Amino acid sequence: MKRTIISIFLSAVACISVSCNMEQFPYSETADGDYVTDDASVENLVIGAYNGLHDVLYYEWAVTELRSDNARMRATGSTSQDTKLIEQLDQATIETAHTWVADYWEACYSTINRTNSVLHNLDVVGDPVLRAQFRGEAQFLRAMLYFNLVRLYGPVFIVTKKTGADEARRMQRSPVNDVYTLIETDLESIIEESLLPERMTDARMGRATMSAAKSLLAKVYMTHYAVGEEKYMSAKTLLREVLVAAGDPQSGGELVPYAKIFAKDNEMNKEIIFAVRYLSGNVGLGSPFTTLFGPLNNANSVVMGSPKHYNFPSDNLLSAYNANAEGDKVDLRKAVVLAEGYTNATTGQWKDERFMVKYLDPDMATEYDAENDWPVLRVGDIALLYAEILNETEGPTAEALKYLNLIRARAGIRAYDAAELASRYQFREAVRHERRLELAFENQRWFDLLRWGTAVATVNEYFASEIFYTGYSYVVNPIAQWQTLLPVPISVININPDVAQNVGY
Repeated sequence: MKRTIISIFLSAVACISVSCNMEQFPYSETADGDYVTDDASVENLVIGAYNGLHDVLYYEWAVTELRSDNARMRATGSTSQDTKLIEQLDQATIETAHTWVADYWEACYSTINRTNSVLHNLDVVGDPVLRAQFRGEAQFLRAMLYFNLVRLYGPVFIVTKKTGADEARRMQRSPVNDVYTLIETDLESIIEESLLPERMTDARMGRATMSAAKSLLAKVYMTHYAVGEEKYMSAKTLLREVLVAAGDPQSGGELVPYAKIFAKDNEMNKEIIFAVRYLSGNVGLGSPFTTLFGPLNNANSVVMGSPKHYNFPSDNLLSAYNANAEGDKVDLRKAVVLAEGYTNATTGQWKDERFMVKYLDPDMATEYDAENDWPVLRVGDIALLYAEILNETEGPTAEALKYLNLIRARAGIRAYDAAELASRYQFREAVRHERRLELAFENQRWFDLLRWGTAVATVNEYFASEIFYTGYSYVVNPIAQWQTLLPVPISVININPDVAQNVGY
């Protein structure tokens, strides 16, 4: 399945990579020429758009998880360029010339350009069902990318068609509401016109489905609208439909065991609604995260090569998992998410060295070439969103408690009693805590904090409690609201000096 998809992609990679080189500004001058002539060539463009997510995800952990209370910089006293970049993101001292912030921006717009190329060439697709599907896939990916961009950067450039360089250099950022209008229009039309199938064929497994579109739209509604507004309320129906399509789980035992969700021998299991897919084997499509996140200088005891030890789990997160231990019960998610050390394969000695393990492939044979997929939307996420919206709109009902507790049951920890979560506030805090532990290192925590309006308070409380870099004289200052947005890359402003920079930068 995955290999079939990627083999199709490899035949088209040269054409796609040339036509989708965005460099430093969000314009697209695709050279489709005689290449895009039939169903198969448009499908190659679609696959190229999915592949663009690899470049996006390479930096997404740094602009999301690293800025939250889940992760921090490990290295201390280093003068390497990467260490400086990580420190800026970690401590909210980001400069406008931050290369990873620019790389993420460019990767998003490059992939948006690929989706626009699909939409521009749909007329050559003879099969109307396939034409609708390709349109739906392109709109889903474009909406997902714009949803990330608008939450991270605020107003951004709306690009939905081929745009000449001169016109692009005169473009201005569009208001946040206009960006959300595009996102919602793309996703709503998928659902209203049934553009995507409920399930992809085996040959196309891993590509966007109707459940993926509904899940993403529900998140958009819960982010952009206040409790009680019409579209916020419609998210409840969408989430319920996704859960029914996933088998309508009623207990933790009906869910995929937590460790198996992320196992490379269990990819695209029934928990996964949408994932960014990877393929090892030195074909240029392997996952980089074993190398990026594995423990430094581990002498091949955990993973091979020279891993960089980025995305270091915070003391705060470790304490949150440990707090769930009661008697002989431990939170089963902890061991899947992080490790507190490892045994040196040569000396047999234990080394205290915390690291993130969720996406590590111990069998990886070549650096930056692991097999593990990265889940973007999954059932546990949707179940907790459903519990959250039920509480916000109806109060802590038995139905809301059921979905919260089935996630806790899968984690091996005790269920909440209704009396413990009798108020909306108590239930809200419980759901928020559970989302943190359930979705740790899935690039969801920062977006949740933004959605709840708690990013500044949470990060400042974390800064005050975390022991940063023992033995080094680091001063970590509290953040202000303006620091929740990333700066527009200076490379963009150099091309068009009239583009407004975000406040504070």
